[in-house]
Amino acid sequence: MIAKLALEAADDYDDDQRALDDAVGRYLQEEYPPPASRAALPADADPEASPHWRAFAGMGLLGLGLPASAGGMDGGLGELCVLMQRFGRHLVAEPYDASALLCGQLLSGLPDSERTRALLAGIAQGAAPLLAHAEPDSDWPMDGLRATARREGDGWLLDGVKRRVPYGAGARRLLVTARDAEGPAVFLVEAGAAGLERRGGAGLDGRPYADIALKNCRVGADARLGPAGAALEQAADATRIALCAEALGAMQALLDATRDHVAARRQFGQPLGRFQAVQHRLVDMLLALEQARSLTWLAAGTDPSDGRKRARLASAAKASCGAAARYISQQGIQLHGGMGMTDELAVGHYVKRLLAIEHTLGDTRHHLNRYQRLATA
Repeated sequence: MIAKLALEAADDYDDDQRALDDAVGRYLQEEYPPPASRAALPADADPEASPHWRAFAGMGLLGLGLPASAGGMDGGLGELCVLMQRFGRHLVAEPYDASALLCGQLLSGLPDSERTRALLAGIAQGAAPLLAHAEPDSDWPMDGLRATARREGDGWLLDGVKRRVPYGAGARRLLVTARDAEGPAVFLVEAGAAGLERRGGAGLDGRPYADIALKNCRVGADARLGPAGAALEQAADATRIALCAEALGAMQALLDATRDHVAARRQFGQPLGRFQAVQHRLVDMLLALEQARSLTWLAAGTDPSDGRKRARLASAAKASCGAAARYISQQGIQLHGGMGMTDELAVGHYVKRLLAIEHTLGDTRHHLNRYQRLATA
């Protein structure tokens, strides 16, 4: 059923999307270092301190998907996917998906208030809240959300553990999900809040991640921004589709690198790429990529008002991209030989990022099950 959906989609850029892609591509080509030459990021890296993050803000990219009333550009999911494909090709390490995209979409879906408007305006200017939602027993808890919030005097006390928050140790502010008397809600927690403990470390893809403990973490009365349920799921689905676009960019770069390698590598007096078995592998890699691409753009073009359809197609795209990424990664490594896993080549860096994307906001198995539930309900 998922494979059949791929026949319905196309990914042609319009003029505005092509201009966006060209502008971002030129910047990344000229200014952004290739993955093999980058220094390791510290565990407490602050995304707002990155010169590239400031450049993205100056180019209007951080406000691309935000409403114009908050200083954004009112871009749709198609424009965000154009941007994320380009980020995937260049393995951009700044947490655009987890901050400007996920938190921006979440805040846009929460009840309008002076606080949420200020946070949205801050995102467009480079202030980067990060979402702390995943917990030790689940990457995407909703019904089983264990973190709690309770009233205490003129504020709130938060208790719970959050895991694998990208850039969580260095973030200046966090959007934390916790269950209060009304259900799951979103709370703003500043970095210096009493009772907030953060332990950072390097992730599989080289980005810093943090586990966060909230122990009677005290926040103000206005820290509760609104209920987390519908707004969080809608923001997550938009971000899942954009993550699929990032995976498309990384898979395309990996396929291009593999094709160039087998064309240059000689075996038995001729290029490796002339062997039919190798050509068949490259074709299979391309077919896997194009099916994932079609599903991603089909999901990106869904009417945002039809939340159920978008959710179903987001899961279809995420499952397809996860399977395609695993296959293309395996073939790319095998065709490069042992050096495919060395840090000196970009291949291993793409593979690691693709693995991280697969396990962000639900892995392939999670989305296959979710798609089945949504398709048969």
